[in-house]
Amino acid sequence: MTWAERLLRFATGDRKPEVLDHLAAFQRGVLALAQALEAAAREAPNVGAEGDLSALTAAARELVTSMTAALQARGSALPLVPPPVLNGAARNHWARLVNVLESCRELRGRVQRTTPRLLELEPELAEPLRDLSAGLHTQLLGLRALIARADPQALN
Repeated sequence: MTWAERLLRFATGDRKPEVLDHLAAFQRGVLALAQALEAAAREAPNVGAEGDLSALTAAARELVTSMTAALQARGSALPLVPPPVLNGAARNHWARLVNVLESCRELRGRVQRTTPRLLELEPELAEPLRDLSAGLHTQLLGLRALIARADPQALN
């Protein structure tokens, strides 16, 4: 969004597109996270890691559904286009998990930075954004536990 578009939105008072842009970005980010977790689960070195990653994938898919519902409640019919799945050229399980952890941290940071502005524009978003932030926090905890099991010295 250019500064001219923002200025026009500010002048006209139409803030709905800004809200929809942020929610769509969160939806795409969570979908990319879910796909990265699914790819990591397919390449997991053992059944335990595969099961844990599959559980994290299911939780991430629930977050995607939540963001899709929030978008549809605001009248957006954006098609859900899955981003390409890349493992970040990681050669081992630990490195793949670290890549997913970093993308999850980045997404959670973006959600936390944007939440005050979105709540200012639309207070009804409090519950979906709280659920999204809590879900991403759970993802981070699960990924840190998996990384600790993959390489106990990694989190020192």
